[in-house]
Amino acid sequence: MLSKSKLLPINELKAGMISASDIKFGNSLLLAKGVPISESSINILSENYIVDKVEIYEEDDDYNKQLQTKVKTVEELERNFNELSSNLEDIFNNIYSLQVNGIEDLRVFSKKIQEEFKSTGLVIRDIVSHGSNDKNIYRHSVNVAAISFILAKWLGFNEKEVNLLTYAALLHDFGKTQIDPKIINKEGILTRDEVEIIKTHPVIAYHFVKKIPFIDSSVGIGVLMHHERMDGTGYPMHIKEDKIHKFAKVIAIADLFDNVSSNRYFKEVSGPFDALKVIQEESLGKLDNMYCNMFLNHIVNYYMGENVILNDERSCKIIQIDLNDITKPLLLDDNGFLDLRKEKDLYVTKLVV
Repeated sequence: MLSKSKLLPINELKAGMISASDIKFGNSLLLAKGVPISESSINILSENYIVDKVEIYEEDDDYNKQLQTKVKTVEELERNFNELSSNLEDIFNNIYSLQVNGIEDLRVFSKKIQEEFKSTGLVIRDIVSHGSNDKNIYRHSVNVAAISFILAKWLGFNEKEVNLLTYAALLHDFGKTQIDPKIINKEGILTRDEVEIIKTHPVIAYHFVKKIPFIDSSVGIGVLMHHERMDGTGYPMHIKEDKIHKFAKVIAIADLFDNVSSNRYFKEVSGPFDALKVIQEESLGKLDNMYCNMFLNHIVNYYMGENVILNDERSCKIIQIDLNDITKPLLLDDNGFLDLRKEKDLYVTKLVV
C-alpha cells in the first residue's frame, strides 16, 4: 500500500491522481481507493457536492514503481507454480517410493507450496489469469491445492486440517495418471465407456493413498469423495450432503474453479467472472452452499481494484461487484464509471495486472 497522502480541494484535482480512500454516496462507491481519478470522476464530484476534499496519494510515492513490482511478483509466482508442478510430476512418477518413505516426502512438498500460497491475492490473480495448462494434471493439482488451502483458512480449519486437506488436494487427481493417456488426452467427446473409465480415478487414487504409511484416513476420504455432489448426482458412491467429507467439499469447489478458469468446462466461458458465476450456480444443490458463499464473499475482494479488458478491447478498473449479478461489475475507465449491468453487450474478457 502507498503510505503518504494528502487532502486536496475538488478544484485542485487533476486526472491521473490516485485516490487514497473510498468515496461513497449513500450505499454506492463512487471512487475506490487506489484508483486513478479521471476527468469524468472530477466532474461528478464537482457537480454533486459529495465532498469538499479528496484524499490522494502524493506523487513521490512512485505509484508506477509499485505497479512494476506487482507485475514482477506475479511473473515470479507463475514461474514458481510451474516449478512446483514439475516437482509434483516427479513425485507422481516416483509414487511408489512415497509409499516406502512414508508421509515425510509429501509433508515436505506440502510445506513448500503452502509458503507460496500465503500471498492470497497473488495466488488468486495467477490462477484466474493463467489457470492450468490444458490437460496438465500436475499444474491443475497445484492450483487446486492452492485454492483449497486458501478456502480452508477462510472457513477456519485448524492447522492440522489445513495440512491434511492440502495433501488430499495435491493427490486428488493422481488416479488419472494411472489411466490410459489416450483417454485422458483425447480431443473431442468421450464415449460412454471412456467416461466410466475416467470416473474410476478417485477410487484408484484412494487405494494408493491408503498405502502411504502413517497418513491420516481423512486424506484418502477427501480424495475418494471429491466428485460427490450434495444432491447425490456425483460419483463414485452417489452419497449426499453431510455424508460427504468436508475436505472433499472444499476440493470440489477448488477443482471446479480451476477447470472453469482453464476453459475446461462443458459450457462456453467468456471471461474471469464466469468461474465465479459457475460456483454460484453449482452452490444451488451441487456444491456445499455455505462453503461456496464463503468462497465468493472473500474472493470478490481480490478482484476489486484490478484491471480488466472488455470485449470491445477497452481497459477498465473494477470498482464494485454485486453478488446478485456477479458477472456485471461496476467499472471505471477514462470516461468515468461504467455499470455493466446496464450494458448488455459488454463483458469482461480478461483480468490483467
